[in-house]
Amino acid sequence: MDTNTGGNGLKRLRERAGLTQQQLSSQTGISRSLISQWENGVISVSLSTKKRMADFLGVAVEVLDDAAPTPEPVCAPIQPSDSLPPRVAMSEAARQEMDELTRQYAALNDKLEQMLGRLTQEELDRLHKSAQSLLEAVETEGVFRQVKSFQQTKTTASREALTRALGRLLGEHE
Repeated sequence: MDTNTGGNGLKRLRERAGLTQQQLSSQTGISRSLISQWENGVISVSLSTKKRMADFLGVAVEVLDDAAPTPEPVCAPIQPSDSLPPRVAMSEAARQEMDELTRQYAALNDKLEQMLGRLTQEELDRLHKSAQSLLEAVETEGVFRQVKSFQQTKTTASREALTRALGRLLGEHE
């Protein structure tokens, strides 16, 4: 498991910005629990979460990993209200629904990261292998469907679709 969780860099940046864990959570959509566990080195977070946090704090991802000195942010962190251009008008109900979906997504993402953070490398490798096998099965099913379509219609388009599907299955690039 990765022992460098980037917690020290995150905590230093959060404190320098004068934010509590709860305030940082509210402004980034990353749960306070995940931030706390990250800062305390309990878990390692995904690169996408690190990028989201680094973008908010106006620093490079490497700064969160303690691999680079902590520079002053180049610009102010992006505020949630800045995420949509001003020309996009949303009803209050739509905005509330969007906010709720964003919170639900963030909570699910945090739970997934916590779960993956507890897996051993061997478990992660098995999960990756299972995902590859599932992808191959889906691609194989796609080829079977293309064969059936070709057998039924025998058109140039169905032949080309079958050829593309076989190429993908065999790992050839179009």
